[in-house]
Amino acid sequence: MANECGTGDSLSYSKEINKSAQKSLIPLTEDLAEWLSRVLDVSVEVDTFMDSLDNGVLLCKLAQLIQRKAVECKKAGHQLKDNVPQGKIKCRENATSESFFARDNIATFLSWCRELGLEDTCLFETDGLVLRRSPQNVLVTIYELARLGSRLGIEPPGLLKLEKEIEKEEKNPRPVSAKKVSTLDEQVRKISKEKKVTDIHRISEGKYNIGGKIVLIRMLRGRHVMVRVGGGWETLESYLDKHVVTSMKRIGRAVELGEGETIQDDYFVMNAKYKSHDSVNNNGRR
Repeated sequence: MANECGTGDSLSYSKEINKSAQKSLIPLTEDLAEWLSRVLDVSVEVDTFMDSLDNGVLLCKLAQLIQRKAVECKKAGHQLKDNVPQGKIKCRENATSESFFARDNIATFLSWCRELGLEDTCLFETDGLVLRRSPQNVLVTIYELARLGSRLGIEPPGLLKLEKEIEKEEKNPRPVSAKKVSTLDEQVRKISKEKKVTDIHRISEGKYNIGGKIVLIRMLRGRHVMVRVGGGWETLESYLDKHVVTSMKRIGRAVELGEGETIQDDYFVMNAKYKSHDSVNNNGRR
């Protein structure tokens, strides 16, 4: 019978990865809190972000804003890529958290999103917001609507502006590297040093080779170092935790063979080279 002395170490590594993933949501939450405050003319705080949304009122107001912008674009003679629903969005503005009316507001919003054409992979479930089961999916949904809104003339949040910058650079690539060290490069070096990652090399401004993979890195709001992953973003800290081997630990265990005989059967735990299924992706692809 195997001695499970290494279990605690394995669990601690898993907890570190989960903690890093949760921290990776903070910059996205800040970005969307600022954006919703601006476009809806309300006050949305980062610390109470989900509380501000969980009665469904602000989400319905966001849908109403997008509908109005679509009408304005049509009146101005613009051809719309998106088929924006124009039915009345019923919303109980006095709904309280976790009440029937709050759930009804959220259900109305999600139904409108589906009518708009958003796939379920881009949408959260009602309990995902009401009971805080999947805050990352809530962020995904709002980013999708922000992306649509930008096509209707609504100024996008910071990460979507960075995406547009990257699209322009892909058409006109930056020259391979100036020697001048930028604020971004200083932050990348600082984080890689904290994470004890040495296999990271600057190619040009905002482009790095990490463990043999080319990635694009940008600064969000002047303080968050973000990595472009697939169609979304995550913090550099979270990316390094999940995709690069930063440490290896030997775990000792004894395996009993019977009649008092045991053999040593050690194993190694690496922190950690794997692809997480929970990476935040602000366009719904995970």
